[in-house]
Amino acid sequence: MAQEYKELSKLTLDEQEDILRTMSQSYYPIEINDKVFMIPEEVNDLINRLVERLEKNGHQVNIGDIFGDAND
Repeated sequence: MAQEYKELSKLTLDEQEDILRTMSQSYYPIEINDKVFMIPEEVNDLINRLVERLEKNGHQVNIGDIFGDAND
């Protein structure tokens, strides 16, 4: 991550602000096994659509069941 910040310093202030704004707006938190991960908006949307489709087809969905325990 530090390397990415060094690369940002080579850009203009406007470019830096655009990138940082995009990064903060495009990622969503998801909690799995008591850990929080930041996932891209597209992945978040995909998960939501999959859950909606499963529920529409009569399945009861618990996100914890989908991701499961990392030790399983």
